[in-house]
Amino acid sequence: LGHRGVPRAAQENTIAALEAARKLGIDGCEIDVQVTKDNIVVLFHDSDMGRLTGGAAEGKDIADLTYEEVKQYKIPKKLDATGTGTLVEFDSDQDIPTLEEVLTSFPDLKFNVEMKAYSPKFSRRHWGTEIAKVIRKCGAADRIIVTSFDFFMLKELEKEYPGLQSGWAYDDGMSASLKEASEQWFQNPDEDIESFEPTVDGSGFIRWLMESDLVGRSVGATLVDLEWTVMDKDTVEKFHKRGQAVGVYCFHPYDTTFVQTPLSDEEEERLIRRVVKEGIDWVETDDPERMMALLDKIEAGQ
Repeated sequence: LGHRGVPRAAQENTIAALEAARKLGIDGCEIDVQVTKDNIVVLFHDSDMGRLTGGAAEGKDIADLTYEEVKQYKIPKKLDATGTGTLVEFDSDQDIPTLEEVLTSFPDLKFNVEMKAYSPKFSRRHWGTEIAKVIRKCGAADRIIVTSFDFFMLKELEKEYPGLQSGWAYDDGMSASLKEASEQWFQNPDEDIESFEPTVDGSGFIRWLMESDLVGRSVGATLVDLEWTVMDKDTVEKFHKRGQAVGVYCFHPYDTTFVQTPLSDEEEERLIRRVVKEGIDWVETDDPERMMALLDKIEAGQ
């Protein structure tokens, strides 16, 4: 799957990035979705709209704007696409697309629809409902999986659309903060968890959470989406024994904002070969062309 489309070819999470994926002939894409104030599901990654609008919407949040307000902003052709502050120039400005537009325009692509969450927010649990409604309306359930770091959204998704293929996502930056978020929410279940500073070493917590499948069982998960850094050599086997599909992200990262463990090209190739051997169900990459070439080599026994 192309991560956010093909972000090296066009602005992430845009129609142009998905057109690039179609042109390459890859299976599909991971896309990030958020919900506007008036419940329109749009593709957008960041919590602050500043970076992806060239500063035009600095300090604004998709959730606080109506769709008509969101439509006023473009993803500019000159963009900090890598998260380093360096501007990359693409072909043209791009609109912020809706999920319905994407599913209608790309019936040939499969999608991992990530319900974007930087911390669990009880007040945004309805995002799961709205996203499920769009998937049903477009008749796209047979080519979609839905993932999230927010268990409230996943729970509401399952309520609205039972049987939709969905599951929990794990990364190497979530452990301590998720532990504290969970503790705070269970103490005050009607309050938002807006932000928190981790005060414990959560390295063991995330491993326990994964192995127990506590969240997965609570939301009826049929799959799991893992950052490669949280996997060990029997992770795929353990989830497969539970009947759950396993995906891994993100290889060949272009936006390095959240990359905590950079890899050399050689290390990354060894890792990809390892997870393929272990039977991974899908991989996500910022460079699908490069990934396709490596997978062809692996399939050929090279």
